[in-house]
Amino acid sequence: MDPFVDESNYIAEQWLKAYAYTIATSNVDAHLDLVSRRLQVTGLSRDGFLEYREWAQRRRNDMEKLRLLRVSYRNLTLGVSSRDRIRFIVEETIKSTVGDSYIMDKEVVLNLEPDGKWREVEEHIHHVHRLSPAPQGLHHPATHSPAKPGETE
Repeated sequence: MDPFVDESNYIAEQWLKAYAYTIATSNVDAHLDLVSRRLQVTGLSRDGFLEYREWAQRRRNDMEKLRLLRVSYRNLTLGVSSRDRIRFIVEETIKSTVGDSYIMDKEVVLNLEPDGKWREVEEHIHHVHRLSPAPQGLHHPATHSPAKPGETE
């Protein structure tokens, strides 16, 4: 296999693990540090897209009010990438603290920023599917022990 593809895949996997871990631990500042201030999210807003400020405000609010329990990922597929830009498609499952769950098919673009960190600059949500809510009391943030980056759930 191509070492460049292996490295890009590894970077994407590590970024997703860090992203999930910051949500599971409600570490808002670390979470926002994984996202570029140039972020644009399409497919989530009726207005067409969200820019960083609006997205960050929503995410900070959700995390500070402990609305998000965890996110997990599967079916990572790399797209066209370069040494400083990685594009991939992934299936994201979001679980809330009240038992709601959603599956999103989305495309993510990471850029290697001047400080040497990989940050998300684009997110295109292609499809959102709401799963049936879990029975009351099944998911509770105090009973969840999140996996650390590098560990799998």
